[in-house]
Amino acid sequence: MSKKNVLLIVMSIILFIILAVAINADILSGFESWIYFESVEHMSDILTNVLILITNFGGPIGISLICFTIFLIPKLRNKLGLPVSLAVSTSFVLNIILKLIFARERPDILRLVTENSYSFPSGHAMVNMALYTVLIIYAYKFIESKKIKYPLILLMILLVIVIGFTRIYLGVHYAGDIIGGWLLGFAIGLSIYMLMKKSSINDD
Repeated sequence: MSKKNVLLIVMSIILFIILAVAINADILSGFESWIYFESVEHMSDILTNVLILITNFGGPIGISLICFTIFLIPKLRNKLGLPVSLAVSTSFVLNIILKLIFARERPDILRLVTENSYSFPSGHAMVNMALYTVLIIYAYKFIESKKIKYPLILLMILLVIVIGFTRIYLGVHYAGDIIGGWLLGFAIGLSIYMLMKKSSINDD
């Protein structure tokens, strides 16, 4: 199992590197433009307001509320406190560094929310993927009821996808930024789980 996890992490990082090279070579511009125009095809005030709420839930305030809730509940704090903190903080710091390295400008299109940092990789996509990767693994590992486990896991997967979509719809990220964030966020979340398992922290 550990070897499979290592392979998944390595593959995610390799795919991220390939993606970064493709973006730098401007290979994906046509694909990214197509994704954007498909995303905003049915734009409306109601949809925009809903997606702004969702994107805010996946932002710093929403992530902080999730972490606060985890630390507030003793059973969750004991199981998830450290891995969640590591996943969020590691992905947040690494995202800042990578944005400065790649220095990709944000899309020059209609922006429905204000963002000032660079574009690649998406912080929302990266941090949320890291967070929910950890939560999904621990939900699968510790929740016994299948009626709760699998719907909860599906909900978290859909939430990561929708949060990523909101960033494209709102005009602050290219599709490549989202995919890059997902790849690294997944690698970080899985690495944190392996670290916790190796150190026997939070294991029964």
